Amino acid sequence: MQIKKLTVKTISEAMEKIRREFGEDAYILETKKIKKGGFFGIGGEKHIEVTVLSEENKNYQYNTQKSKKYPKEVDNTYSLNDLIKRNTPEFYRKKEKEQNISKPSYLNIEKEPSDKRSKDDLTEFIKTSREISSKIDKSAEAFYHRYNEKESSEGNIKDSLKLEELMNMVKQLNKKMEANNFYLQDIKDKLYEKSYSRTFIESFLNQLNDLKVEENWKNQEIIRTRFEKKLYQSLEILNFGDIKGKVMFIGPTGVGKTTTLAKIAANLKKMNKKIALITIDTYRIAATDQLKTYADILGVSLHICYTPSDLQIALESLLNFDVILIDTAGRSHKNDLQMGELKVFKDVVEPDYNTMLISSNTNCEDMMHIYDNFSFLKPNALIFTKIDETSSFGQLFSFLEYSRVPLLGITNGQRVPEDLKFPSKEWLTHAAVEEVFK
Repeated sequence: MQIKKLTVKTISEAMEKIRREFGEDAYILETKKIKKGGFFGIGGEKHIEVTVLSEENKNYQYNTQKSKKYPKEVDNTYSLNDLIKRNTPEFYRKKEKEQNISKPSYLNIEKEPSDKRSKDDLTEFIKTSREISSKIDKSAEAFYHRYNEKESSEGNIKDSLKLEELMNMVKQLNKKMEANNFYLQDIKDKLYEKSYSRTFIESFLNQLNDLKVEENWKNQEIIRTRFEKKLYQSLEILNFGDIKGKVMFIGPTGVGKTTTLAKIAANLKKMNKKIALITIDTYRIAATDQLKTYADILGVSLHICYTPSDLQIALESLLNFDVILIDTAGRSHKNDLQMGELKVFKDVVEPDYNTMLISSNTNCEDMMHIYDNFSFLKPNALIFTKIDETSSFGQLFSFLEYSRVPLLGITNGQRVPEDLKFPSKEWLTHAAVEEVFK
């Protein structure tokens, strides 16, 4: 007797394997549905596990050989072949000879018909048994098809419920993300309102990806701290007390270069610095008169230069001065000829501080465009003018992060020298943070 488990996809495949491996005498003891593969029970492939009983013994060959050697019958169990052999005339003749018993008379009377009937009856029995077995197989197959459909339906329902549960979890997560994104959008709108550039805003929002942003995000200390840190990192301050040598002022028209130069000259004078003024702004009407007035008030010398050679001579005559402040004409950053002329003067001066002035009330994109056109002059110091004419710091910090030019100072009015400030990193950063988180 042999018991074996088969794993198949369909009952038809099971029947075929059973017939091929065990013949027609096998019995199906148990079947059950199983799944293979998949993820947490979802999407697994359906199989059928069939437990089969076979009466055919593995030691069949051994027993056959043993029976030949020992013809004596051990038990009363016969195989199909034994039954056929025991109903043949040859078997009775052999039996009669072994037992020395005379053959029964009925065997002599209708020998052929009786033998034939025995064979026919046995053959008919086998045929009938196989037909019954075949019908049982078909009935079983039909049953398992119906069972398979039922199991498949139930499995689909279970899979559907699990999938629905996962989808609900995803929806809840999405809602949380949408809420987080909603408050992130609120931060974004606030920064746009304060004139920060798109690049600056996106960079800062990326630093908040690991946080849960709440509705009252202005009270979240960690967001405030990270914003303050970003502002602080984008800002570099030059110490005004370290200013010495040749200081050249460049920038577009109307940013207040001449007035700012006068404010710086007055502050340097207070520091007992020996200073001189040079102007090459001979295009603007009364520009030299304005600067001459400031020079007279401060009691410092003023040199007016019309050509690069005049500038070279003036610089050579002022070698003993602590600081030489050089005013230039406003140049349109869109005028290549004017920008080329300014480059010639700059090469003559070779300034220690090539100071670029930018008006604070200029929008961020224009600031960056102006810098791109003046960048070939390699400015290494920056002054924001007219900060009293703007209501936000966003464009200032966005420009500082973009240009990476150190800040020298800011002007907040027309008064000379009062309206010039040299703010610390802490003061300027705090002021910018307060206007966003107030």
